[in-house]
Amino acid sequence: MPPTFAQEVRRLRNERGLSLNEMTGLVPYSKGHISKIENGQVQPNPAMARVFDDALRAGGRLIELAAAPARPIPSDHTTLLTYDSMFEHHRTLGHRLSPEVVLASLRPQVEVLSSMARSADDPGLARGLWLLAARYAEYAGWMEQEKGDDASAAELTRRAVHYAAKGGDLELEAYALVRAAEFALYKGDARATVDYARRAGKSRFPLVQAVAAQREAQGYALAGAAERCQAALDRAALLQQAVSESRYGTTSLVDQVAIARAWSFHDLGRHAEAAEILDEQMPLIAPTALRARTRFGLRRALAHAEAGDLAHACELVVGLLDDIRQVKSATVHIDLTAFSRLLARLRPAAGREVAREISDILFV
Repeated sequence: MPPTFAQEVRRLRNERGLSLNEMTGLVPYSKGHISKIENGQVQPNPAMARVFDDALRAGGRLIELAAAPARPIPSDHTTLLTYDSMFEHHRTLGHRLSPEVVLASLRPQVEVLSSMARSADDPGLARGLWLLAARYAEYAGWMEQEKGDDASAAELTRRAVHYAAKGGDLELEAYALVRAAEFALYKGDARATVDYARRAGKSRFPLVQAVAAQREAQGYALAGAAERCQAALDRAALLQQAVSESRYGTTSLVDQVAIARAWSFHDLGRHAEAAEILDEQMPLIAPTALRARTRFGLRRALAHAEAGDLAHACELVVGLLDDIRQVKSATVHIDLTAFSRLLARLRPAAGREVAREISDILFV
């Protein structure tokens, strides 16, 4: 794992045999401020990175490190490693269980981590705790959205941004605009979806740019703007190539752009193409990722139904009903309601039993 900007500044200064006092003669910062920089208490900006890179003859290394996203775990402190491991367990539970079950243990950890961060004496530990609190809060926000509580989801996302800023992670602040675009998308507000996505797309972080382009495309598709949707999808495909990992959002999809393309095509009335893409993508989603499998499996069924193969669509939904009951997803219920309306409009003989089961789920 590469060092952080702070660690590399300290290493290079010591390697050059420079004291903190001597360093003040090379950079326009006080001894106390340089100490804070080396302890990770100050998030480097591009101008600062250039100054230190020149002063320490780093050959561009410090500029690269300053542009990298903040590391989730900045030290090997046992507390940080333990809570980081616990977070992955919470995410695993979120793939399979209802939001209420996950939130019962997830939300208290947000409070514990933020409280520990406020009282931590060690700057490195405090920074790591703030970053972990941000990750917990961001994921809790997603679970609240899955529960159907958009107000709580937005509140937790705001807290995640605040905590991330304290830990030196500015990427999450930009990603919050992507989350706002998602809220608007699920409400069917095309203009707000595009507006938030375009603002997020101005971020300097490749991950945020890539996902923002996907949401922008989906917003255009919702509005029926086919050419703009296609341009945004093409941009998303190029941007995705620069993303090595996803620290926020879904971790269950192999090709996020393909999924965004499929649902955009569905909203544009290109149902057969959407169904074909989802037929290819569904086997790539891990069997354990029930939440993702139900969400995109149901969208696959909707695409097939709108493309004219209603019998096959009903078969697909039947295979998802148990998982839909288990994950209890408000976003899945939006698409389940759409499928229910489709059955009510077309009244296929093969769909009567499915319609009854869907009604039981929606109005339990």
